[in-house]
Amino acid sequence: MKKLRGSFAAKLIAVLLLCALAVICVLAAVGTAYLSDMGAYSVELREAEDRALENAAGGYLLQAGESWREGNTQPQFLNTAFRYAIVSQEGEELLSTYEGEETRWEGTQQLYPSFYVVDHRAIERPELTVPPTPRPVELPEDGDRVPATPTPEPETVSVIHVFCYDDGQEYDFRSDAELVRWRNANALTVKGYVLRESPGTDAFDRELSRLTTLYGYRALLPAAAVLSFVLGVLLFLFLLSAAGHRDTGDTITESFVDRIPLDLFTLLIAGAILLVLVIAFNMGLPGNIVGYTLGILLMLAVGLLFLLWCMSFAVRVKRGTLWQNCLVTRLVRGTKRLAVRSLRALPLLGRWAAILGAILLLELLILWSGEDGGSVNWCIQAFVFTPLLLFLLWHMRRLRLGAKELAAGKLDSTIDTRGLFGELKEHAEDLNHIRGGLNAAVAERMKSEHFKSELITNVSHDIKTPLTSIVNYVDLLGKEELGSENAREYVEVLQRQAARLKKLLDDLIEASKASTGALPVVAEKLDLAVLLDQCVGEYAERFGKERLELVLLKPEEPVPVLADGRHMWRVFDNLLGNIVKYALPGTRVYLRLEREGERALVSFRNISREPLDRSADELTERFVRGDSARSTEGSGLGLAIARSLTELQGGTMTLTLDGDLFKVELRFPLAC
Repeated sequence: MKKLRGSFAAKLIAVLLLCALAVICVLAAVGTAYLSDMGAYSVELREAEDRALENAAGGYLLQAGESWREGNTQPQFLNTAFRYAIVSQEGEELLSTYEGEETRWEGTQQLYPSFYVVDHRAIERPELTVPPTPRPVELPEDGDRVPATPTPEPETVSVIHVFCYDDGQEYDFRSDAELVRWRNANALTVKGYVLRESPGTDAFDRELSRLTTLYGYRALLPAAAVLSFVLGVLLFLFLLSAAGHRDTGDTITESFVDRIPLDLFTLLIAGAILLVLVIAFNMGLPGNIVGYTLGILLMLAVGLLFLLWCMSFAVRVKRGTLWQNCLVTRLVRGTKRLAVRSLRALPLLGRWAAILGAILLLELLILWSGEDGGSVNWCIQAFVFTPLLLFLLWHMRRLRLGAKELAAGKLDSTIDTRGLFGELKEHAEDLNHIRGGLNAAVAERMKSEHFKSELITNVSHDIKTPLTSIVNYVDLLGKEELGSENAREYVEVLQRQAARLKKLLDDLIEASKASTGALPVVAEKLDLAVLLDQCVGEYAERFGKERLELVLLKPEEPVPVLADGRHMWRVFDNLLGNIVKYALPGTRVYLRLEREGERALVSFRNISREPLDRSADELTERFVRGDSARSTEGSGLGLAIARSLTELQGGTMTLTLDGDLFKVELRFPLAC
């Protein structure tokens, strides 16, 4: 399955099969729908043919009636097997092309006027008249004057105002029933006839031929539609699963399409599909084999574009980059970064002042836009709460600056507590106490380190004097004739252990001086490439004895640095000696020299013989060895001395552990 997912040929075959299955599924589904519409699954072929003829003749009936309403009194469709007659509602035959020929289908259709309702309006009743205004009537003196009778308002009635397409006239109807009566009164009856003998191959013959052909496959078409759909879904899922896979491995690889922003890619695919559909509709595909072929090709083009989008979507989901490269996401991230940078560019006080100003302006706009008042609340916020908050923020800024200096290691300054109150003052005093505690801790640590270095140096010197005598006398003893074989072995053990103890003391003294900066450094221009060649030549025999293959990679041009040659040799000697002791026999050791900007980079890489159960920081401490069983010779000071000497010359040393991979990187500034 993995090979199939990564095979380009398998994907191409799957796409071709999917296209073929899509065509089969659509054609089978269309054929099934056509047969179902003709009733082929519930009636005999003869009845299905009648329905097919009725379906084909329906358009002719409608076209004949509309042509008559438009005033065309000439007979239509004389070159086909269709004949018709136009009959009014009173039963008068207005036009007929049927002369009594033998038919295979007859039918009628009511053709009503074409209209639409413009609106519903109120109009005055035309039969109402307004009577004249009578004069006031005089009553006796003890009576009241009778006012004049007011003029009645004209009555109105609601009507339905319609526009008729057939004659271009407008009509008003007082009710829906009146509108229906008018529609029925102006309806036409169109009688249609399909002759048994046709003058030539026409739409009815093609319709019957299509029905007869599909009727023989009425049981096969639904099964083909379902089976092709299921197989197409399985191939579609396989293509989604294989999207992004290559022959090179299981990693998901993006193509140039997958690197297009998702929203832009979606718009491009949707635009391409819309363009294909618009072209298809505007072309007006003919109803023949050419039109069907073009329709199938356009359908496949739309399907392939959609498949391309789906596979690209699957690749993005697998790589987890679905929304990362979207234009909208980039715009939101860019706007967010711009807003954050703009706020961070302001000091703490200015930042909060800008935020509060924006809030107050928004509240003021809201108050101005409303009808109810709220200016008093706004004034309280603007002139009471805002100054108080700014006052607190000003003092918080003093605390923040003091904490920032403390984090930067400036332990000699203190925070001024004048003007502070409450918890702000307590916080400032706590920060000042932290400064004092850190100063005391740093001083105590410095004192301890200085005492430790002096103790190591003094004790080492005190031990070195008698050790020198022991080494000399053991050497003299080894030159004497000893009668016993065991005595000679004892002398060899003493010589070996004395030399080891002397090396330990030398390393201890050098490590102490290097860590305290007491070693003198004579910096001069030094070509690291030449020095590395010398070191490789020096260790070639030892590497060969341990079955280690040394691979040296360095540039052709010189790589000059300002360093002390003696100290640099000691750094390389310690690192290569460490590799000889702890590297796995039969493996390669890589030594690389290259330029890294304005610095020179020297890297040592090897595979450890034993599992490394310590961290990188622990291995550079004094007296810590990679061999926890201590089965190899060594003082545990090699890496510590190398780091101290590197830093003493202005360089840096980085140690990395990745499983059994041991990697050391040295960086030194390049000499001009």
